[in-house]
Amino acid sequence: MHLMTFSVKHASIFFGAFFCLMSSACGEKKPAATADWENQPSTSPQNQEEAATAISKNNTPATEKNTESQEEVRFLSYNLRNYLTMRRYSDGKSSYTSKPEVEIEALLSVITASKPDILGICEIGSEKDLADFQQRLAAQGVKLPYTHHIQGSDSVRSLAILSKYPVKAHPKPADSDYILEGKQFFIGRGILDASIQVAGKDIRFLGVHLKSKRPIKEADQEMMRRNEAALLRKHIDQILKADKKAHLVVYGDFNDTKRTKTVYSIKGRSNSSIRLEMLDPADSRGELWTHHWKREDIYSRIDFCMVSLALAPHINREASCLLDPDNWAVGSDHRAMLVVIR
Repeated sequence: MHLMTFSVKHASIFFGAFFCLMSSACGEKKPAATADWENQPSTSPQNQEEAATAISKNNTPATEKNTESQEEVRFLSYNLRNYLTMRRYSDGKSSYTSKPEVEIEALLSVITASKPDILGICEIGSEKDLADFQQRLAAQGVKLPYTHHIQGSDSVRSLAILSKYPVKAHPKPADSDYILEGKQFFIGRGILDASIQVAGKDIRFLGVHLKSKRPIKEADQEMMRRNEAALLRKHIDQILKADKKAHLVVYGDFNDTKRTKTVYSIKGRSNSSIRLEMLDPADSRGELWTHHWKREDIYSRIDFCMVSLALAPHINREASCLLDPDNWAVGSDHRAMLVVIR
């Protein structure tokens, strides 16, 4: 059909769709307020204001409460690629330095464009590194005052979650070790386990960064990853068997692709009532890959976000996406994944 035969209605639809595709942050979010946990201190003006908001919500008509339940929360999962002090090489020389400023600025630009309410990260270093990262985000207008930071047996790379809302940290899973080839191993980066009350729901976040594909002499790297995945699945089973209606988000760098036993075991059997549902956010071209291994020039999907069956209906799939700005590869070899919960 010739362009001149388009009706005004068709032209409006065309340009509306074009505008949505060009949005690097996958759409804007309306401001939202959520009450603190009841056991959180409320001495600061900010907490007093939130407490007053909570009281006001409790006195609103049922129709207003239904509207409130539709508020959207933006969760971003992101591997920061070594936001820590380590041996780095430059101009043929090596030295122990922090992450280069140009890489940090690229990370910040990706995150600030997406305006997250909750940010789950891999490859952060110490708590000092986390505090530095948090302060830099705040200076860019992304204020996430509540954090939870954990380490596994790896003393260098850690997991953390930053949130606009109070974070309730859960104890580390009781089972964190396994036997492989007659040797005892502990899950390298641990399992981050924290609950956050948002959008009228208590949402429990499990963050992981499984064993890399880098070979080591102590054991087979794939079998290590599969054993770590089994520990994570055991923890998921314990949570969902206790409460099948739990709102659960399992996210992070799995270091394995969709059809592997590692990823399959975490997701659970397709006929299980406590399986997880895998989300498939795509980039602006409809592509799903999340990682670029520059040395081998391989693009693959190794970062995932899965949710419990109870939470799945509350995912805004049209607004969720992989972020792919022009500078995505400067700060990390992974792409950030945005999941919108309502």
